Amino acid sequence: MCLCVKSDRTRKLLERRMASGIVVAPFPRVYARTAYWKSLSPSAQSLHVIRAVAALHPSWAFCATSAAIAHGLQVSEPDPSVVHILDTKGGNGHGGKHVVRHPARPEHGENCEVVAGVRVVPLDRAIADCLRMLPMPTGLAVADSALRDYGLSREDLARFVHACPHARGSRRALQTIRLADGRSENGGESVVRGIIIELGFCVPELQVLVDDPACPGREYRIDYVWDTGTGRPIFGELDGAAKYVDRSGVGGGVGKGVSGRALLAERRRESRLTLYDAAIVRFSFEEAKNRPFFKALLERYGVPRRG
Repeated sequence: MCLCVKSDRTRKLLERRMASGIVVAPFPRVYARTAYWKSLSPSAQSLHVIRAVAALHPSWAFCATSAAIAHGLQVSEPDPSVVHILDTKGGNGHGGKHVVRHPARPEHGENCEVVAGVRVVPLDRAIADCLRMLPMPTGLAVADSALRDYGLSREDLARFVHACPHARGSRRALQTIRLADGRSENGGESVVRGIIIELGFCVPELQVLVDDPACPGREYRIDYVWDTGTGRPIFGELDGAAKYVDRSGVGGGVGKGVSGRALLAERRRESRLTLYDAAIVRFSFEEAKNRPFFKALLERYGVPRRG
């Protein structure tokens, strides 16, 4: 967790160090060393802040994306400077710069629990909250991880939403659930698939394994595969780690680094995939979020559209 500070004197001392760049304050009265903070993923940053805020406000119960992060669900690009809590004072809930309050209504019937060291709503409420409030692509990251990491089904997720069927955003939540797929490897891949769908392209097959033509027993894993009906598939690759499953016993798996060895292995991988007579389209997460660019890119490669 981050350092949480109640003393005004200590806060002023830390603010002096902020001016020199040694310390950052992602949330009021919450601090971290800059180098350490930058080494954390956005989800880890958010969890560090949530734990610190919980220490400052022990009576708060976290919900929505804050609860989802505590439960270990994939939340795409969370904002560490914002926490979501239940409004237990009977109000209608309201937003703020750092704290978003959500109404705790009697029909929810949640009994908060301690997860990752903080009080949060149960998993079913956290999932339903996120699917109602998030746009489909980012909601898909939560839904996919619920299926993948918790072994839940689409029917389970729909039941969570139907517990409060008239809550705002329920229709969108159910639409997202119908598209959920636990084969998605991470939140980034889920968000990109959601963008592909919203752009009107066919839903690709996910995490397809193909044999390495030059090394029996080794398989490459392709992020997205489209069958074009012409005998020439399209392989979609979200830039990140080179991926393969090694069954040959010789080892040598490629990790997520950008070392020369990893880059060489990725080039070799891609050259061998061309033996499948496949069109290979590569893109980054940032490029996929640039929808006009991404749409034009997929069109140039002939990715099929939904009828």
